[in-house]
Amino acid sequence: MKVQQLLAKGYESLKEQNIESYMLDCQIILGKVLNLDRMSIIMNRELEVDEEKAEKYFELVKRRKAKMPIKYIIEKAEFMGLDFYVTEGVLIPRPDTEILVEEVINEIKVNNFTDICDVCCGSGAIGLSIAKVMDFAKIYCCDISEIAEKVTLKNIERLDLKSNVKFIHSDLLTFALEEKLQFDMIVSNPPYIRTDVIPTLMDDVKDYEPYIALWGGEDGLDFYRKITEQSLKVLKSSGVLAYEIGYDQGEEVSKILLESGYTNVRVVKDLAGHDRVVIGRANYNSIY
Repeated sequence: MKVQQLLAKGYESLKEQNIESYMLDCQIILGKVLNLDRMSIIMNRELEVDEEKAEKYFELVKRRKAKMPIKYIIEKAEFMGLDFYVTEGVLIPRPDTEILVEEVINEIKVNNFTDICDVCCGSGAIGLSIAKVMDFAKIYCCDISEIAEKVTLKNIERLDLKSNVKFIHSDLLTFALEEKLQFDMIVSNPPYIRTDVIPTLMDDVKDYEPYIALWGGEDGLDFYRKITEQSLKVLKSSGVLAYEIGYDQGEEVSKILLESGYTNVRVVKDLAGHDRVVIGRANYNSIY
């Protein structure tokens, strides 16, 4: 079959499921199968595709029809201008999270921080993006998920960051507490979706993205409480804690930091004007 025939059949299949991005998705999927970029797919509609590759294409289109996120299908997600390997079992990096990375990079520059920990790292997108820009910094990425470990290690290798990034399999900051490690900065995009919100998420998210990376307890704040409590024991004096938050959690997460003795607590909005990041500085005079 020719490229144009494969695309037409794919379009028809995805339109049946009311997938609005049906054209883009089919072009991307066929590009993955043929190892061609999207422009090459569009410009070579008469190209003949062998039966084996055509079958692979239709298999992947079928997955997209079942609402599997396109980034899981092509095993790639762009974040901070970098291509990250992703697979089912880790959260797909989102553009909103780039706000967190930008804020962290600015804090590192202003304070000359060198020791950074990315908690609940998932694919490693946050920690590795920081490491790529701040190549003098030492980055620890930690997660309790074995899939996250596999994916992060692969991304460390792909992005050539073995010299300044280390993955640690750990339940939050347990490893740092046990090894008595100290960090200049802790950054995290923890699970923060409330129990009652999970069923309302889009099918692409609730049916495919890992529950462990989404659910933050009844009120969505469980991990903020736990990480903030642990951070007081592993942050250096005047160290900084930075979180991604849900659009309606700015006040609540700020309160958690303030009640734990953090100072200079501020909320940063994303490009849509929603609260997206909370940052605070450890003040050991007020903590102890």
